[in-house]
Amino acid sequence: MLTLALGTSGELCSVAIRDGQGTLVERIFRHRMHLSERLVGDVEAVLADAGATLAGIDALAVDIGPGSFTGLRIGVMTVKTWADVLDKPVAGITALDALAAEQPVYEGATVLAVIRARPGTVYARAFAMQTESLTALTDAAVLAPAELPPLLGEAPVICTVCGDGLARHGVEIASALREAGHTVALGSADAPRASTVARLAAVRVAAGLRDDPLTLSPLYIAPPPIGPQASR
Repeated sequence: MLTLALGTSGELCSVAIRDGQGTLVERIFRHRMHLSERLVGDVEAVLADAGATLAGIDALAVDIGPGSFTGLRIGVMTVKTWADVLDKPVAGITALDALAAEQPVYEGATVLAVIRARPGTVYARAFAMQTESLTALTDAAVLAPAELPPLLGEAPVICTVCGDGLARHGVEIASALREAGHTVALGSADAPRASTVARLAAVRVAAGLRDDPLTLSPLYIAPPPIGPQASR
């Protein structure tokens, strides 16, 4: 099964194609505020490198966030349009789930995925490795670094923290978790990769857990940073 995936929730975006053996092609790039202008061209380049066509793709996948409001809107709308027009199965994968799935962990390990949000906060979700798979311990939330320790529970754990929220708040996050008694390791500080989104989506689609392209939408935990103009 060929799965085409887009990851557009962060400044670092990606496009990937995966088959049953693994990732065939992946392109990673900084959109520099030109995502809508270049995305289709990047998809076409990846398809060409994989020797595939859009019509020949078996399933579609997209990172639904949380993250950049504009990037999510472009990525999700693009994939859901293709899924509807081409009648292809589609699966939306949260950026936090994809980030956690990229970390090398062992049975019983804990992962805290953090994504940059509004100033002073991160989007966050905690996971635990149970029976060879990651299980979410919490819902996704918007929190300040000092508010993160309760996500890991009361008992001290060994935790890997990952995601682009580390770039701005890594020191604060690590300090808050250590003060709460947790042992902290810092993982990748990048955005989730489309290749991981494709891998997780392929499992979901194979299990019949596809999304409805008409109702698939970005995961907006906080409102966009643009609101109505204040009255004078």
